[in-house]
Amino acid sequence: EENKILFEEYKVKRDKKIMDLLEKEFKKYYSKIVLVSYFSKTLYYAAQKYDQKIRRYQSFTEELVDQNEDSFYVENTNITDSENIANYFADENFYKAINKLTDRQKQIVYLLYIKEMTEIEAASIMGISQQAVNKGKIKAIKEIQSGLNAIK
Repeated sequence: EENKILFEEYKVKRDKKIMDLLEKEFKKYYSKIVLVSYFSKTLYYAAQKYDQKIRRYQSFTEELVDQNEDSFYVENTNITDSENIANYFADENFYKAINKLTDRQKQIVYLLYIKEMTEIEAASIMGISQQAVNKGKIKAIKEIQSGLNAIK
């Protein structure tokens, strides 16, 4: 309101002092706008960073929960049952072929085919890589096939 009155007065009188006073007031107003804009942008970027941190934290906690679920699953899986894996098969020839496998191959066959796990799950339980599980599975299948072919 005050500035409006000053402006109206300047229009009538065309006084240099009034013009200087108006410019001074305008500079105050402009600096307030610049300051508000600065705070607004600062808050905006701070909110974005905060959101990123929250999302990172949530994904980190989800990974921890997933790892804890995996470790719970690992703790409750009994690999020693793989020693008696041959008891799961009724066919005598298959029983003999399975008994010829190494302990590690028996564990792999047990986890993959009896417990119906994926290679990645079996690898995490056995503490080996997924590729090692895959190679062990392939060797076990070949040995079982050769054992069955030798019996026939």
